[in-house]
Amino acid sequence: MLVIPERIWDELLDRFAQQPAGVERVAFLDGYRFANGAVVTTLTIPEADCYPGYYTTSAEAMSAAGRHLRQYTMQRLLQVHTHGNAVLHHSPRDDQMAYSRVPGSLSLVLPYHAVKRPSPFDGQLHVLDTMGWLAVKRAEAQTMLVLIPSIIDLRRKDSWTPSQAGMPATWAAVFGRYLARIPWPWKS
Repeated sequence: MLVIPERIWDELLDRFAQQPAGVERVAFLDGYRFANGAVVTTLTIPEADCYPGYYTTSAEAMSAAGRHLRQYTMQRLLQVHTHGNAVLHHSPRDDQMAYSRVPGSLSLVLPYHAVKRPSPFDGQLHVLDTMGWLAVKRAEAQTMLVLIPSIIDLRRKDSWTPSQAGMPATWAAVFGRYLARIPWPWKS
């Protein structure tokens, strides 16, 4: 199972939204593998030439996009790229530009250049095996990927205050407490 924090997924969609309209986008989700799965810690956006129907990355750009993997002993866990429509199969060019040739590698294709901010389950997950990149059924994809919250804040807005004394902290109150700590010479 590949665990993807929501904050990283949201950032991926934000970065995709910064690209010119109508061109493919590409990113990598990197992190750490464990005995029972893997956890994404890092979003990598490679230098890529993006066009309406495809993208290309040079060998130098891929090397630069993988430098941190060696430095932090991380692994590339998932490639994410977009198509301009709802046809989400891996094209021969997608196969050629894929980040890996190792069976078990994962690639996720998102529809409509991710403009509608899709979840990972709105796309098509592919897994590489000896026959090539194979589409994974949605039900199976939901067992292979999990999107988890990055922040869970259960506080009621009226249940906390920023001051130690339980009183609302104002600039004047904070400044008054500061002045009270100064040993003034005229105080007895």
